[in-house]
Amino acid sequence: MPESPRPPQDDHGSWTRRQFLAAGGVVATGALAGCSGLPGTGPRTLDTVVHENSEDELSWDFPGQSDAESIGYVEIRRKPQFDSEGSIPSLWFTFNASIDPSSSYKLDQFTATFATPNTYFDQHGQLTYLVSPPTRSDSFNTYYQRAWGGTTHRQFVMDMDDIGLDGTTQFPFVIRDPQALPSTLQCSFSVQATESGTFGETVTASDSGTFEFD
Repeated sequence: MPESPRPPQDDHGSWTRRQFLAAGGVVATGALAGCSGLPGTGPRTLDTVVHENSEDELSWDFPGQSDAESIGYVEIRRKPQFDSEGSIPSLWFTFNASIDPSSSYKLDQFTATFATPNTYFDQHGQLTYLVSPPTRSDSFNTYYQRAWGGTTHRQFVMDMDDIGLDGTTQFPFVIRDPQALPSTLQCSFSVQATESGTFGETVTASDSGTFEFD
């Protein structure tokens, strides 16, 4: 297997954890995920910690059993692109689901949901979402589901399973509306990862938040 390229350095010449994961994701290759642990045991739920909540990024870390260990992170980041010349105003984002290659875990599956606030939906209706699927996207799906019972307001859902990768799974998505773009998105995610080895455990993490990007 070819070696990973040197990850990018920050201004002080050191390698940040997130830069390393992003670099590792470029050359991530498929591999068989380990077994889910001892028979009769279910997945272990990881705690999540908000890493950043700003107008540029909403992200979470999901740590392991110790404070020093972090298995991975999920990141939703706004891209500095705005299609003001097009017929329909658009905003660009990237979604990252990352597993630390040094953790011995591989990403099995993820689900991400996005919805506009009720106030936006009441005034402008349903938003349009466009997605560029990630590499190895045979199991990648997008669909809508009702945000709440008894309403026509829908969440946009992206999910992918049978991944079996460490490093970063990253892809762009776009929101569009001919009248007015929202200034926030209600976001949630869930991920599952499995540790390599005969008795490797399966872990899950999930969280939600509001991305205020304007």
